[in-house]
Amino acid sequence: MKHVVFIGHRDCYGLSASQIETAIRACICQGSTEFYSGGQGAFDRLCARCVFELKKEFPQIRNILVIPYLSFSVFNPALFDDILFPEELEQLPFKAAIPRRNQYMVKQASVAVCYITHTWGNAFKTYTLAQKKGMKIINLTRLS
Repeated sequence: MKHVVFIGHRDCYGLSASQIETAIRACICQGSTEFYSGGQGAFDRLCARCVFELKKEFPQIRNILVIPYLSFSVFNPALFDDILFPEELEQLPFKAAIPRRNQYMVKQASVAVCYITHTWGNAFKTYTLAQKKGMKIINLTRLS
């Protein structure tokens, strides 16, 4: 079973749902069934909604939100099959929890669907981690 993580910046101007759905379909055709999202920003929300919509066609896939702390505000719980809070994040301060949550998702996955437009921030650090791990990476944009 292949797991997919979505890695992207908070904003995703110019990115369409159909681009994301095409990437998700490709993952499903290659055996992916679980899709991990961090639930922060427009990119994560768009990806979560796309997985939710594709579940109508592919009921075997699972949409999983991985939260960094228990007080995290979930934007639309109905989109997700599971909301996961990794135990290893329990004792971390807020600022440390988000990067560690991102590391957790990369550790679980073998494929990354990415929207990375610049070389700074947590999304770029997570993207770099996925590259170092040797994951299959589907880029929805090119770095500028």
